[in-house]
Amino acid sequence: MARKTLSERRADAYSELDMVKAKLAKLDNEAAERIARIAIKSGLVNLDLADDHIREEFDRIVERISKRN
Repeated sequence: MARKTLSERRADAYSELDMVKAKLAKLDNEAAERIARIAIKSGLVNLDLADDHIREEFDRIVERISKRN
C-alpha cells in the first residue's frame, strides 16, 4: 500500500480537527441548553438583570462551590 502524500495526511488531519471542533461545539451547546433550562425553571430569565450581573453571580456560585471541594 502506498504511503499517503503530505497533502492527503494534512487533509485527514484537518478532517479530524473539524470533527473534534464539531464535538466540542455540541458539548458546549448541550451544557448551555442545560443551564438555560435551569435558569428558566428558577425564574432567572424573568428578572431584569444585565448579562454582566448574571455572569458575576455565576462566578460567585462557582467560587463558593469550588471552595467546598
